[in-house]
Amino acid sequence: MSKVASIIPPGSELDISQARRALNAMRDGRPMTGNDVLPSVAIAALDHLLSALATGDGAAILPLDAELTTQEAADLLGVSRPTLVKLLETGALAFRTIGVHRRIRTADLVAYRDQERGRQDAALDELVALNQAAGLYD
Repeated sequence: MSKVASIIPPGSELDISQARRALNAMRDGRPMTGNDVLPSVAIAALDHLLSALATGDGAAILPLDAELTTQEAADLLGVSRPTLVKLLETGALAFRTIGVHRRIRTADLVAYRDQERGRQDAALDELVALNQAAGLYD
């Protein structure tokens, strides 16, 4: 299990309805059966959560519209807070200011992370292609 955040996209209307019924059953102490079954998005989220906990790791569950502090965002990206602040100041990552404090939406942080991963993957693919062309994999 990787130690990066996994994003479970919002579900369909059916998923939302199932989630409400399952939540009510759980809170009432009833077994989740019949119409109270967990929606597939909840099962995927639980899989990620339990996998992390089973290996002794911690886990975080955040709504995509949650706003993070610069330290929280830096921790999730695996960078220092000053590095994150530079990303904010250069416009690489969207944020809003509340007084003197910067806040970053979880969805914006995830979008930036995914964009950076794509850029990194493309750069690695290019390096592999150059090494193959140079005969370094023979």
